[in-house]
Amino acid sequence: MKFLKDLTLGHYYPISSPIHSLDPRVKIVGLLLSGVTLFTLKNILGLAFFFLASLLLIRFADLPLVTVLRGLRPFTWLFFLTACIQLLLTEGSPIFGLGPLDIAREGVYQAVHICGQLALFILFSSILTLTTSPLELLRALEKFGNPFKKARVPVADLSLAMLLCIRFLPLLGQEAQRIFEAQKVRGINYRSGSLRNRLEKFHGIFLPLLYNVLGRAEELATAMAVRGYGHSVEKQTIKQNLVPPRRLGHAIIIHGNPSAVAGQTQQEDSI
Repeated sequence: MKFLKDLTLGHYYPISSPIHSLDPRVKIVGLLLSGVTLFTLKNILGLAFFFLASLLLIRFADLPLVTVLRGLRPFTWLFFLTACIQLLLTEGSPIFGLGPLDIAREGVYQAVHICGQLALFILFSSILTLTTSPLELLRALEKFGNPFKKARVPVADLSLAMLLCIRFLPLLGQEAQRIFEAQKVRGINYRSGSLRNRLEKFHGIFLPLLYNVLGRAEELATAMAVRGYGHSVEKQTIKQNLVPPRRLGHAIIIHGNPSAVAGQTQQEDSI
């Protein structure tokens, strides 16, 4: 459970940097555009340019590089599952056999390509949460949902729910680590025994974790109710965030450089 300590998605790193000072709506739009471009790329070289762009963003945001990259460790299971599916189900020129299954060259390429897309999108999402405070992120989501208020969509509640889901990810890791350490002190060794015994031992983590997380959620709901949070009063903010034109220019530059290079590379490959 130590890898859960490395989870950066949902954390906020409060420092002063050019990326921190950007309007959160600009960063959200940049993340969406980057995600669309990432998942439409057809070559690995384009992913390399996006990785270099992420390193530049980390540098401009004054974030610790090792900490941000370690934030991908909790998603190792996702990368492993994705790679296995692509390796076993993609047909093509076989490289070697794995029992009755053949591992194709195209399968290896697809595994590396899709895992790279997922890793880069998670990396960009982590940079967004690390450089944007929860309150600013909530306000930005509410601003994007303003057109839906005419259709009586509870934009504020949905935005808050999305934000709480993101913010509960680090809490989930902290609770799991605390329970794991407590069970370890009681003499439970999760590294010994057969696979079935290990899975049975993990019941001692998942059930208390579920109980504690539900308890935290109930405490949060009670605190919000005591503070008068509800549908009856329209929420307002003292500070009205406006996006100046130069901020939009920054977003175009930040997103345009890797996208243009990746698009040019993709055209050269097609030729």
